[in-house]
Amino acid sequence: MEDIVLHDTGPFDLPAEIDLFAQHFTVPLRASRHHQLLITDKTPMNVIALARLVLDASEPGTGAVLATAEALCRAWMPLTYDAIVYCRDRYDQKAGGDRMREKVLTIQDEADDAIFEACSRSRVPILAVPLGLSVQERVQWTAEEAGRRGLAAA
Repeated sequence: MEDIVLHDTGPFDLPAEIDLFAQHFTVPLRASRHHQLLITDKTPMNVIALARLVLDASEPGTGAVLATAEALCRAWMPLTYDAIVYCRDRYDQKAGGDRMREKVLTIQDEADDAIFEACSRSRVPILAVPLGLSVQERVQWTAEEAGRRGLAAA
């Protein structure tokens, strides 16, 4: 993914998306071994939703692979996620320059809708972060919601 985004070696492709998808299983699994509460910036379902937007579904095998990956998410995520904390605020590229987002900044609205719908299909409860909060306020809101739900001390 770094080569595609940072070094502009070509378009998004299925192998890169599957690698990213797999990382969203393995990295949280390893991290969760050592923590009571783990908050990540994406779920595997986010990756599938974005892959559906950036890949050509008519390419051989792409549609079937993405459908199978989504089915895995629907089976696995309710067993491992207590909730999805969902933030609809838009990323402002001028606010710090995250180069990993450059190729998808133009599809933020479309991606937001696709990701929210995909996360909804995961059958994991969604906690919608109120719009317009500062980063510090989002963190505070998330900590309070986690505490209210008994996921961690508030």
